[in-house]
Formats: sequence, C-alpha cells, structure tokens
Amino acid sequence: MNTITGYTGLYGIVANPIKHSLSPMMHNTAFQYLGINDVYLAFEVTEEHFHDFMLSAKTLHMKGFNVSMPYKEKILPYLDELTPEAQLCQAVNTVKNENGKWIGHISDGRGFIMACEEKGWDVRHQKIVILGAGGAAKAIIAALAFHDVQEIVIYNRSVKEWVETFQEKLACPIVFKPLSDLQSLKDDLKDAYLLIQTTNVGMKPHPEGCLIPDVSYLRKELKVADIIYNPKETKLLTLAKAQGLDYMNGEGMIVYQGAVSFEFWTDCPMPISEVKKSLKME
Repeated sequence: MNTITGYTGLYGIVANPIKHSLSPMMHNTAFQYLGINDVYLAFEVTEEHFHDFMLSAKTLHMKGFNVSMPYKEKILPYLDELTPEAQLCQAVNTVKNENGKWIGHISDGRGFIMACEEKGWDVRHQKIVILGAGGAAKAIIAALAFHDVQEIVIYNRSVKEWVETFQEKLACPIVFKPLSDLQSLKDDLKDAYLLIQTTNVGMKPHPEGCLIPDVSYLRKELKVADIIYNPKETKLLTLAKAQGLDYMNGEGMIVYQGAVSFEFWTDCPMPISEVKKSLKME
C-alpha cells in the first residue's frame, strides 16, 4: 500500500460530471501494485472554472491527467504539443507534464485495439464497419487507420466535418454512408470483419435500443463490438450472441485506454489483471 508523503506525485481526471469515473480506482490500483509513489484523483470542474483548473495543474506541478467531456477539445489551446493521433483528432484525453511542457495524447482508439488484441482479433488489412461518428468513433477510426486496416465504412445519421479531413489525411479508405440506408449496411456487413457500435443507443436507461434491425444483418463470421459497458450486454450483443458470434462490450476499451494513458505517463505497463480485479471485471 502506498503511503502519501511530501514526494507523492499527483495525477487525475478533469470533467463534468466525473464522480462516476472508474479511472481513480484503475490508476491508484496500478500505482499501489507497482509501488509508485503517486495518487490519482477526480476533479469535477465546471466550464467557467476550467481555466482555473489548468492554472492550478501547472502551479501544483501535476505529473499528468486525463480529460473527459466536455473538455477534450477545449483543452487544446493550453497544450504545448500533440501526438500524431491527437493532432489528427483535434481532441485529447491524456495530458503529460514533460519538464513543464504539456503534451496531449488520445488513448481511446489504441485502447480499443488493445481490447481487440486481447480477444485475439487482428484488424489489420480488414474491412471495418462503424456505427456512429461521435468523439469515440473518431478516436477509434484514427487508431484503426494507423493500424493498417483495409477499409472503414462509417454509418451515421449526418455527415461530420472531420470525416472529410480524415479522408484527405489518411491512406486508409474511409467511406461515409447514411444510417438510414439499411440495405447498404446489410451489404457492407456481408464482407466486413468487424462491426463496431460507438453510439449511446442501447445504453441504460434505454437498453432496448439497437441500430441493427435483426440477426439477418449479422453473418456467421462477423465479430461485433459495442463500446457500451452498462449494460454489459446490449441488445446488439444479445443478437450477436444468438448468432453464435464472437463479441465484446466496452469494458476492455475502458481498461486499455487507461493502460495507454498510464504507460504514456510512467513508461510502465499497467498491471491489467490487478486492475480488472479491482473493477470486478475478473
């Protein structure tokens, strides 16, 4: 068990709201298990006080922190440098204090790929279909493109400006189609390796929601990921289960995006098994 001293380093997460976050449990478990003299706290900060938080982070020499909604884009003017993924997404969820210089990174997409790797899924050179085009989808798509996937097809109700930017800057073909075109979605899923659901459809308190009309859309070889983790089994995953498909919820992505942040800060791998035990995922 860590003992807090005058030398204890400070990490945290800033968002509003944030009290529900699993991050303090994850990172403090990792620090304690590895004997690192640091602590991680949750900071619930209103938008009018976000500037004050950033001044305080510098004044207190915070070693790093995570950033969640609504600050993933608002933080950009405060940073000195961005990693290639964060630069592409123009969003940050991890900040590292490197000798007084603030470095911004985004770990969500790489965390998703690590969760796939844990499942034994190799997405390289594969066609991926993604439902949704929000912040999570953007981070996942950027990571997939850097990971040499063959093609990404995005289905969303409306086109997002960032999609065109990605199409221009990334070598991986990225195709946008309207979510209302169900026949096209069905056709794309016939030769896709992986379907990723990134919207809040199916999340509590409306777990009955599902963007896939029925099991006829899910061919036998398809893999299905839903980044929702509450409930653990969304209606989409229930359909995948009924078809005997390999599937996963969002728990793995939550853990591994934290692991990416942890290693970005400390240069140490996060003890995944211990963290999962603390979160009652094992």
